[in-house]
Amino acid sequence: MRTEQISNTYEYVVNTDSVANAATPFATLTVPAGRVYRVKDGTPLMLKLFDSTGTEFTGAANVWMSWKAPVGQTVYQAGATMNYGIFARISASDQENINYQGRRLITFDSDELARAATPGAESIITGLTADYQILLYVQGPSAVDVTQSNYAFNFSAEVLSNQEYLKGSGNKGSIVSG
Repeated sequence: MRTEQISNTYEYVVNTDSVANAATPFATLTVPAGRVYRVKDGTPLMLKLFDSTGTEFTGAANVWMSWKAPVGQTVYQAGATMNYGIFARISASDQENINYQGRRLITFDSDELARAATPGAESIITGLTADYQILLYVQGPSAVDVTQSNYAFNFSAEVLSNQEYLKGSGNKGSIVSG
């Protein structure tokens, strides 16, 4: 197992412009074959979002983490909704400073914690296998323009091989992939 920094430049992430006034993903990580990704509750998120004019988003926008299985259309909101104002007030470099991370932690909701505690259930906490997607969503009055030079996000994820995942406690079963 190793920890990797998932960012807007990570090789398995696709960045897409969001839609104003609609809950839409702006970043999608598709888990590659042979790997399992999991995110710890309380993982810090660094985030800077800008619209097409280069104006940074304000506190009028909300962001959250979700995940989706390779089959079906259900998107599970895993992380609590965060107001973007907590990101707008702090520079990207200061967001990386542990002294400023307290309010920008990805905290999982009770449904995701319950899924993680259920044997055999899929969860971003216990691990998502090949073709699952981890998504960052935004909803606000502006659309995210991912081509803006200051657009950035960053969070840590544990990356395991399929063999490491199957050896882990509570993960006895087969690897499901799309």
